[in-house]
Amino acid sequence: MAAAVLVTGCRSTEKTAAPSYTAREYYTMNFSGEADGIGFSGQLRMAKDSVIWCNFSKIIDLGRAMATRDSVWVNIPLISRHEAGDYTMIKRLTGVSVTYDELQSIVLSDNAEEKIRRLAQRMGHDVTVRIKRRERVESLSFPFNK
Repeated sequence: MAAAVLVTGCRSTEKTAAPSYTAREYYTMNFSGEADGIGFSGQLRMAKDSVIWCNFSKIIDLGRAMATRDSVWVNIPLISRHEAGDYTMIKRLTGVSVTYDELQSIVLSDNAEEKIRRLAQRMGHDVTVRIKRRERVESLSFPFNK
């Protein structure tokens, strides 16, 4: 999802405060893939039922995305684009409605790669993701330096 949003792009100059999150379950995931012919790798961090943080790179930082239960934030430094809003922002940018619970279920799914491909396809993008490692961890820090 975030890869497709990064490919679509967005724009806003509004700064948002970095919230803090507590959860009982934390997950990390390392992945690589290709979105519309552009290769990338990335890391996802999730505090279950609270926040999903994802960053993408290919030698340099391609972008970052954060989703909470009520808001979404995307930053694409290469083209100085960033936007914060609610989930209607994703629908406006991609034409697809998605909720936090849907995103979280993709992360926790045994067939996450296929679910990501299908979601991106609904957004009009060709995305292939290979999950290198996914694990539950005891604690997690989130890099909220936007």
